[in-house]
Amino acid sequence: MLNIARLEGQVNSFVESLGDTLLEITALEVNTMIVDRITADKFIPWDAYRALYGIDRAYLEQNSIHESLRDRYLELRRHLELNYALALANPDSALYDPARLGSPDSNRILTDTDFEINEHNTQLPNPFKRTSGDDLLDVQRLLCDLRFLRSLRKLKELKAALDNRNAMLLKVDAAYPGNAAAVIAKAVKTDTIYAQTIVQLDGEIINRYSEMVIDHPHQDLLLKIHHENVAASERQWRGLLGFAIDIARKALRK
Repeated sequence: MLNIARLEGQVNSFVESLGDTLLEITALEVNTMIVDRITADKFIPWDAYRALYGIDRAYLEQNSIHESLRDRYLELRRHLELNYALALANPDSALYDPARLGSPDSNRILTDTDFEINEHNTQLPNPFKRTSGDDLLDVQRLLCDLRFLRSLRKLKELKAALDNRNAMLLKVDAAYPGNAAAVIAKAVKTDTIYAQTIVQLDGEIINRYSEMVIDHPHQDLLLKIHHENVAASERQWRGLLGFAIDIARKALRK
C-alpha cells in the first residue's frame, strides 16, 4: 500500500535540496584539458567517506604523500568535518543535533584552522568500527543526507585529483633526485586547462584559452572538441535548468 505521508516527505525533501542545487547549476562551465589517462572510478558514497575519513598526519606518512600536497589533503579532511557540522546544525536535516556541537573539540574544529583532526577528536561517525552497530548506523544515516552527499562527491573528486598529482610528483622525485623542483614545475602542467567557457544565467559568456594551446600541434582538434563540448553541455544545462524551474513552480503551486 502506498504511504502518502512518506511519499510527500520524500518529495518535500527533494524540492528542498533542489533549492541548494539551483545555486550550483545557474552557471555552466566547460573545461578542455589533456590527461595521461581517464580513470573508470565510480562514486560510491561508502568508499568515498572511508577514504576521506582516514586522512590525518599518520595517513600522509603511510601513503607517501608528497610534502607539497599534505596541507591540501588535510584541508579536504577538515571540509568533511565542517560539512558534517553543518548537517548537525541544520534544523531541516534528519541529522539535526546541536547538542553535539558544544564540545571543546567541536568548537576548535569549527574555529581553529590550525587544529589537526584525527580519530580521537573527530565528531564524524567512524566507518571502520565494524564491531559498533551505532557507528555504522550513524554512517548510513549520514550518507542518506542529500546535502552531505553532494559535498562528499566534490571532496572525492578533489582527492582523486590530488592522488593523481601525488603519483606524478613522487615519480618525478624518483627520476630526478637532484633537480626535482624544476622538473616538477613543468610536470604539473599535465592538467593544464587549454580552453574554458563559462555561460552565466544572465547570458554573459566568458571564453579563456591557455597560451599553450596556441603552439599545440593539435590546436585545431582541441578547439573543435571544446566547441562541440560547449554546445552539448549547453543543451544539457538548459534542459536541467528548465526541469528544475518546472519542479520549483509545481511545488509553489502546491
